[in-house]
Formats: sequence, structure tokens, C-alpha cells
Amino acid sequence: MQQQRLYYIDFLRVSAFLLLIAYHASVAFFPDMKWLIEAPEGSAALSLVMKHPRAWRLALLFFVSGMGTWFVFRRVSGFAFLKGRFVRLFLPLIFAMCVILVPQVWYERMYEDGYRGSFLTFWLTRYFTEGKYPDGNFTWAHMWFVAYLLVMTFVCYPVFRLLDAPRMRPVMDWFERIASSFWVYLLFLLPLALNLVFSPIFPHQTNALYNDGAWFAVWASWFGLGFLFARHHRVLIDGIVARRWLSATLALALSMALYLFSWTDHGGFSIGDYDRMTPLFKTAILALAWTMILALMGFAARYMNARSVTISWLNRKVFPLYIVHQTIVVAALYYVLPLGLGVWQEYALVLFATFAGSLLFAMAAEFVPGRLGLLVGLAPRGRKEAPGETAGTRSAHGA
Repeated sequence: MQQQRLYYIDFLRVSAFLLLIAYHASVAFFPDMKWLIEAPEGSAALSLVMKHPRAWRLALLFFVSGMGTWFVFRRVSGFAFLKGRFVRLFLPLIFAMCVILVPQVWYERMYEDGYRGSFLTFWLTRYFTEGKYPDGNFTWAHMWFVAYLLVMTFVCYPVFRLLDAPRMRPVMDWFERIASSFWVYLLFLLPLALNLVFSPIFPHQTNALYNDGAWFAVWASWFGLGFLFARHHRVLIDGIVARRWLSATLALALSMALYLFSWTDHGGFSIGDYDRMTPLFKTAILALAWTMILALMGFAARYMNARSVTISWLNRKVFPLYIVHQTIVVAALYYVLPLGLGVWQEYALVLFATFAGSLLFAMAAEFVPGRLGLLVGLAPRGRKEAPGETAGTRSAHGA
């Protein structure tokens, strides 16, 4: 059988990052959430709509990153794999923390705290010297995702190697049987169980890594499942595509239950919410995340598995887009909110500025000479951000 390139993985990767960027552009307008800069007038409707992708956007992103990691892993392993992942993730993480993220903290301090010093003064005299955010200024902000991805890649690497051992063949055969059947829908119990086990020790989601064990386990589970599904893609994908409507139906049912019993008060009974994460609420949102992943995989593999010049172009740009987007969101908020235009006009302007500014940054990054582009998330020109491919062919995902 002729090998087919898995273009749909690039579609999922690009879509997941763009959804995340759109979500961050809206958070300042949620009246029920504190953020870096908050709009004086929020929109309960916008917050209500965004509660849905909040439940699964990061799960999808870690899952797709796990899939991409498999394609890199099967092409190069050992020291070359670890070195490549370290360079690809650590360099932009450090550069962002020291340079790209600085303006967003500066804008926040001016808007929220009344700071009036210049950007250069803030950068040189306050950003590195006043401790870590939020009490201080030094932060990895949204780049926590990259830090987590880097750490879990190294933590999971021995497991990835172990899976190739002949003695693990029965375990992998068992996984294929489970993931090929209707039992696949219960795999969300892995991140759920790990979260519930670690929650007494790490009760809060912090994005700080060192005290975030319960949710790190969740993100690592999605990452590992993505790796496994890519590793066994040829066996599993037909079943995922065949059950795409069932997956979508289950996701719809879970969404309706969450809106009825958590995200609105119309049900008269609450199972918890994002501020009060009960075990039942965690079960619901993790089940929703998993059914959404399976539904999106099924539909994308069925309808989006063809070469697209636009998706290929965006696939190369999407990591720089992600790196810079939150700084642009905060800058846009700083200049737009004082205009007092009303929630929806302000949101539209911030959303447009975020995508336009991030895209311009990613396009300008193409002119960074040589391997310096790695600092802003661009692989060298000689190494393409190729689409996902089946066994025996080349791909490069993971950020």
C-alpha cells in the first residue's frame, strides 16, 4: 500500500494554536475571570461561549504535540532526538522570557499599577530584579506550555524507548485492541485518575510546574496518548474515522450537560465549575476533551487529509504566532480599552490586532538570519515543518 502523508495533523495543529490565540484575545472581556488586563465592561455571553473550548483546547494541543513528537522520534532517537527537542523548545522559551514577554508585563504594570517608566527602563531595572510574576515581573506567561512540553518530552523519553522493546509487544497489542474498539472512549480515565490521585498533594492548577503535579499529569497523559495514537496510526485511524459521528454526538451530549449543570444555573443542580473543580466536573470536562479530540481527528482525517498551501504556510508560522500573540493581546488591550467603544467593538479590534500583529511578526521572523530563527520558533529554512506522515516518512511537529 502506498504511503500517505498525514496532512490532517497539520490542520489540527494549526487549528489548535489559532483557537488558543483567539481564546486569549477574549479573556480580558470575561466578567468572571481575572486576567493580566481586564476590560471595564465585560461580556457574560462571550465568557459563556468560551467555557466550551476552555475544556478541550489545551488537551488537543498537547495531544497533537504528542503525535508530532512520534514522527520526530521515529526519524531520530537517542541523543539526537533529545538535543533536537531541547534546541527547538528551550531556546524560544528562554528568549521569550527575556525579550518577547517583557512588553506585556510592562503594559500590565502601566495599566493596572500606574507605572510610568519607559519600556527600556522597566526592562533593564525592574523586569529581572523584582522576583517572579505575579508579585514580581519575571515570567514565562503563556510559554508555560512550551516549558511543560519540554519537561514531559524528557520525562517520557525512557517510556518511548521502552515501548520499542520486544517484551512490550503484548502491551502494545492490548493497547491496539482497546483503542480500536468502543473502549477507546474510556481512555480519558487515565488523565482523570492521575489528576485525582495527585490533587490532594497539588490541589490547584498553577502552570508553575513545580507545584502543578496534578495538572502536569493530565497534560502529560494527553501528550502520551497523542504519541501512542501516532505510533499506531495505521491500525487505529479507520476506527476513529468510522466513529466520528458517534464521537461528535457524545461531545455534544457532554457539552449540553455541562452548560445545563455547570456553566449556567438553569439546571438547578451544579456539578462544579472551573473555580470549584469537583471530581464530577473534572470527569465531565476530561470526557468532553477526549470526545472532542476523537471527533476532530475523525473529521479532519476524513475531509482534511489533502495538501493545502495555506495550511502548509501557516504550519511553519504557527509557533512564532503562538510565542508573540499574548504580548500583542496585552498591547492591543492597553490602547483599545481607553477608547470606550463598547465590548464587542473592543473585542473585534483586539482580535484583529492580535492575529494581524502576530502574523506580521511571524512573517518578519523569516528574515532572521540563519539559525537565529530558532529563537522565535522558526526551524532553519533547510528543515521543513513537514506535514505528518505515516511510518517510514519524515515529519517535524512537536511545538
